[in-house]
Amino acid sequence: MRSHRLVLGFLASVSCANAAYADVTLQRIEIENGSPVILVKGEFGPSDSPEILSREVAASGARVVTFDSNGGNVVSAIAYGRMIRSLGLSTFQLRSTQCASACMLAFAGGVTRQAEPGAIGVHQSSFSPDSNLDGHEAVAAVQAITAQIMTYLIEMDIDPKLLQLSLSVPSDDMRYLTASEMQAFRVTSSNSGSAADAPAKTETTPLPAPSSTPKAAAEPTTEQKALTFLSAYHDAWSRGNADALAFMEKAYAESVGFYGKPTQKAAVIDEKRKFATRWPVRAYSVKPGSARVVCGTTCRVDGVVDWYAKRDVGDRTSSGTAEFSLVWDQKTGTIISESGKVIAVDKGVSSPVRLITQWREQNGACRGGSGDSDETLAACDLREAIGSKLQAAGWCYGREGEYGYQMDWHACDVGKGKVDAPVAAATASTMSARPDPADFPTRTMFSGKTSLPDFRGRDRDFNTFRTRIRDGMREGPNFAGRYSVIQIGCGAGCSFVIVADNKTGRPANFPRGGEDNMYLDLSYGLNSRLLAAQWLDYDQSRCILEYFDFDHGEWKAVAKIDLGPTDVCYRTIRENLR
Repeated sequence: MRSHRLVLGFLASVSCANAAYADVTLQRIEIENGSPVILVKGEFGPSDSPEILSREVAASGARVVTFDSNGGNVVSAIAYGRMIRSLGLSTFQLRSTQCASACMLAFAGGVTRQAEPGAIGVHQSSFSPDSNLDGHEAVAAVQAITAQIMTYLIEMDIDPKLLQLSLSVPSDDMRYLTASEMQAFRVTSSNSGSAADAPAKTETTPLPAPSSTPKAAAEPTTEQKALTFLSAYHDAWSRGNADALAFMEKAYAESVGFYGKPTQKAAVIDEKRKFATRWPVRAYSVKPGSARVVCGTTCRVDGVVDWYAKRDVGDRTSSGTAEFSLVWDQKTGTIISESGKVIAVDKGVSSPVRLITQWREQNGACRGGSGDSDETLAACDLREAIGSKLQAAGWCYGREGEYGYQMDWHACDVGKGKVDAPVAAATASTMSARPDPADFPTRTMFSGKTSLPDFRGRDRDFNTFRTRIRDGMREGPNFAGRYSVIQIGCGAGCSFVIVADNKTGRPANFPRGGEDNMYLDLSYGLNSRLLAAQWLDYDQSRCILEYFDFDHGEWKAVAKIDLGPTDVCYRTIRENLR
């Protein structure tokens, strides 16, 4: 009995962060034309009561909660989570204001939950320094809190296997969940109940009531079939010439009213072929909400489409918006009439600005929408479709070394995936080509007091990883005389690297890491500017070893070596170079 009382008493001291006792505070974030959002900030302390959240919701009418918290007391975080659920609130999390450790338990209370990749961190629970538990009491307390967390996760419809993952991460480390992991563990999911508004929305779209009897999928209407054809038409016209023209051969009737003139199919296809030859790179996307369809014996579909096209010579591009009108024969599934006109052309613009704008709008609706609602799912699907067209047109989202909040669309690097000319000259198939660290000596050796980053100002882009960066820098330089190399996990086999300057306090990204460079292993030293990075190229199933010279704050590629097949990357650099 005494042991049972001790366990209950010590539950209040169990923490998922390092000595976190400060009470949380609530901040009201006003949203234009929408309900405010409540920001829960700080570490959960034993004295925190979720009743203040209940009062704030009643006073503000908020329907969404977000967090800026490194964790704290497990019991308090669970109490907050249960209050969030009882109030029917949704939770969402941005990577720039992380929710780590015990905070994840509070986040789990959301009726619907949304989070950016890397915004949710997990690790083992730990006891506060003054808990003074002996061995038997500690074991009993750990078992009790583990059972309590597991029960809570099941209650919130989160896969309890997440707890197993958490227990594999030391309490002084942090595992930030990828998008696929959050989906797999149901950390981001839509639970039963009313979905709350996401911050960017102005009105709530109710979810359909659950039904005990599954309903057969309804037969699509003629109008829906016409719109499906329209989507397939523009998708096909956005592909390579062979696929696009093969679709067009089947899409038109033998005689077509083509821009006001009766035209034979062969002439229409010839016109399409000439255009495709002149502009082999094309991306077309109908403006969401612009398509209108009226069906009788045939269906007329009108709308507005944004386009981007590029010549294969001269680097000439074309971008703009056009109106279109198609008459579709539902019996034959072919176009019997086509017309339209250009309504806007972007002069002096070389990028697909209109399609990128469409992608951003759908990305916002997808990430800010309500869980499993039809509108949210449709926005996510359309975002992926537009993104695929942009990629096919030579535009890439994000660069190597960038993460969620930094990423944006840009022209893909020419010859991406190939070795740059300076690197190619140094690339070799044998280990004899590897550079010698002694040939890249450290220029200066820093011996003063370490300057830490300004996470509230200049270095706020790295605020999500502030604890790991500070801890790494406090250990002093470990690379090139004055820098701290800090490697942070982002999932199974996934990690990224931050290199921080101990003299200036400025952190920077290393150009390799993330899901594009899995199984990343590094080799470096304090007395050399040379850093070796080993990673797996999934597309080629090859293990790659690269050498970089970090000279005057810039990464210069020195050599790139193909070490062998995938399983070579399961060994460290040291093992591979023996």
